[in-house]
Amino acid sequence: MDFRIGIIGAGAHGERYVRHGLRDVPGLTVTALCRRSEEPGRTLAAAHGVRYLREAAELIADTAVDGVVVCTPPSSHFELAAAVLAAGKPLLLEKPMCGTLPEAGQLAARDAGARHRLFLGQSLRWNPVILKARELWPRLGRVHHVRLAQRLAPTTLDWQRDTAQTVGGSVLLTGVHIFDLTRFLTGREFTAVDSWQTRVLNPAVEDFFLARAALDDGCRVSLEVSKYTQSRAAWLEAVGEDGQLWADYLDGGLVLRCGRDEERFAVSATVPTLPLVLADWLRCVRTGATPPVGAHDGLATLRMVEACYRSSASGKSEMVPA
Repeated sequence: MDFRIGIIGAGAHGERYVRHGLRDVPGLTVTALCRRSEEPGRTLAAAHGVRYLREAAELIADTAVDGVVVCTPPSSHFELAAAVLAAGKPLLLEKPMCGTLPEAGQLAARDAGARHRLFLGQSLRWNPVILKARELWPRLGRVHHVRLAQRLAPTTLDWQRDTAQTVGGSVLLTGVHIFDLTRFLTGREFTAVDSWQTRVLNPAVEDFFLARAALDDGCRVSLEVSKYTQSRAAWLEAVGEDGQLWADYLDGGLVLRCGRDEERFAVSATVPTLPLVLADWLRCVRTGATPPVGAHDGLATLRMVEACYRSSASGKSEMVPA
């Protein structure tokens, strides 16, 4: 029998979950969706042949829904995720885990006693270029510097331009990707960060930030999100004692230099990651395996987010709590 899922937050990103959940993951299907805006919600549900439910609580309680995907704005993540965990249903929660660090701590505590552990949708961990970079990482020797830059067009989502609806800007909404990738690739934790943020085109929250951070092994990390340009880029660089790595995880391709030798890897980054995320979630649900990205990862990322905001406010380096 198929694993039947319901999707809360079927907007632009949630609609991708609907499409991939219906077409691309054997053993999984979508039976219901929930969206605050009723008319587009009903239209989307009809277009995909699934049921529309106006209230999230109704979807969570529905006996025809075995598992729930939450991809609403972060300010609502804690309440919705806590309700899914309390109902005893598997949960796939979009990043960031919560809108604030205290909420993330509370949710992690609830997750520890839940029947099914929450699965966090840090989708870049399934990016083929990132996976190849992780495979090559040991060839770099001890890494002393990592640089990650993510450059995107300005948001077209109204809630990301309204302080009444969003609890953060690019640090919270996009920075969590590169914070998580740093931990994923290095296997280390952040200890301190010096962060600068500003608004370029977004009238409400930061759409440009730079950060310099330290990891617990002494490695230094340079981080950037520019969400105000009409061009796009997603770059990774790592400099180790035995080699250097450059990777483009938006379009694809990696370069590894060790001594005078250079290797190029034609790995595409255009493969959709959501089917891979959904398939891995299904595997964990059916086997009882620990999710590859869980509450402890989401909590670590929110600690970094909170430290970045403190640093920007204080104008000095701030410690990242353990």
